[in-house]
Amino acid sequence: MSADRETAASLVDLVCAEARLHTSWDNVGPVSAVRRPACQLLDNTPLDPDRLARMTDPQLWSAFDSCAATRAESAMIRYELHRLQVTAGRAPADSSGWDFSLRKTYSSAPLVEGQRSEVSAPEPAAELDALRSLPTKFRVWWR
Repeated sequence: MSADRETAASLVDLVCAEARLHTSWDNVGPVSAVRRPACQLLDNTPLDPDRLARMTDPQLWSAFDSCAATRAESAMIRYELHRLQVTAGRAPADSSGWDFSLRKTYSSAPLVEGQRSEVSAPEPAAELDALRSLPTKFRVWWR
């Protein structure tokens, strides 16, 4: 995508905000907490991944509540999410909780008037480069 300098700067602001959101408790905590029982549901029921992927939210919660292996954590996710703790990095294997990793964060720069941003707009390019320091590995647990 190519844009003028002002529009490119706005796009970079949005990309940075999205990356910070994806690496925040607001995303990591709930996503990892729901992914866990979803995996357990697949391991403990005849449900197949394609059907799970097509479920609506109420269908998913109903499936969680119907499975003994996911029932308790399902209730915790819905009613006690404030107890969920997230820290960047991995914890020792003997600690409670689970690891969660983001595959990647989107950090592509738009072209600025047809040129790479590193040349034509170094400030926004530096902002995007700083996204590389955001964590992508986390430890999550219930307090």
